[in-house]
Order: sequence, then C-alpha cells, then structure tokens
Amino acid sequence: MTTLTRLPAVETQSLVLREIELRDAEPFCGFMMQENYQRHIAMRLSSEAEVKAFVNRSVSRQGDERRNVFHLAAEEKMSGEAVGDGFLIVQRPKTLEIGWGLHPAMWRMGLGTEIAQALLGLAFDRLKAERVWCKVMSPNSASAKLSKRIGMRHLQSHPDYPAGQGRYAAVEFYAISATEYFDLPY
Repeated sequence: MTTLTRLPAVETQSLVLREIELRDAEPFCGFMMQENYQRHIAMRLSSEAEVKAFVNRSVSRQGDERRNVFHLAAEEKMSGEAVGDGFLIVQRPKTLEIGWGLHPAMWRMGLGTEIAQALLGLAFDRLKAERVWCKVMSPNSASAKLSKRIGMRHLQSHPDYPAGQGRYAAVEFYAISATEYFDLPY
C-alpha cells in the first residue's frame, strides 16, 4: 500500500484530473447512469442515490494513508465540470490497475486518451508503480485502441470474467511496465 494521502491534480491539454469532490455528484449522475457509459464498465451505478453514495465514499477515504483506491474526476478546463472519471487501485505493492470513463457526449474527442495518459503518469511518477494494467470489456473497441495508443500491450483475453454484480463478461487485459512507460516517446 501507499502512504500517499492525496494525489496531486494533473493538468492535460483539456482537463484537470483531481481527487473527487462532493460537487462532482451531479455531473457524475449526468453520465454514469447512461446506458452507453454503463455497458463498458464493471461498477454500474443505477440511481442518483448510488452515484452520490459513491462520491461520498470516495471523498471520505481521502486523507487515509492506508487507502489503496484513488478515484478521480476529470474536469473540463473550460466549463469546470466533471466530464469523466478515472481510478487507480494498488492491487499489490508496485502493481496498479487503472480505469477510465467519459461522458458519452465527449467520446471521440481525445479526452479518454488524456485521462488514461494522466493515470499512467500518476501511477508511475507518484505511486511508483512497476507495472500497470487495465481490463477492457471486449465489445469496447475504443478503449482497446486507447490502451494500445498509450503504450499498453495486450496480455490476454478472458471470455467469462466476473464483471461485478453477478455478471460475467468477455474482457481483454492490457499492461505496461515502468521501463516500457519511461521509454515511450513524448
């Protein structure tokens, strides 16, 4: 586990990735409950109350030096509103899982790539990961391409992976090592 209590905000060209705040509940409700968003993720929140509870839990864990889960909001610089999210989970020392999501209205604008690249930077630069991996639901070809675009390599396919809430789904696994990350072109 890490002893980092809060992750610093990271600016990309269009976004600020920062720890979730209570004010993110409403914009998260605006996209996290959409069917297009939910079909590509494991943790499906089905009501406003569930989204608000998720935000409250995320905020309440901040500052705990024992935490191993970091949930972030992706705030659009121009509007100041959360349009996406990301997470980093310390699975075991030096190995992290990352994941990202984006408001469906913002797809195909490069923002998912900005979120994923920022997550890699936080994982390797701040959390000192030696290996980072992600899982992508097989029908989600956009996130599969994004994973490769940010330097991750395909590891394996799992046709019947436990996807949460009693569901099973076909999943693709991608990973990148610290050496590979730091050798990437800028």
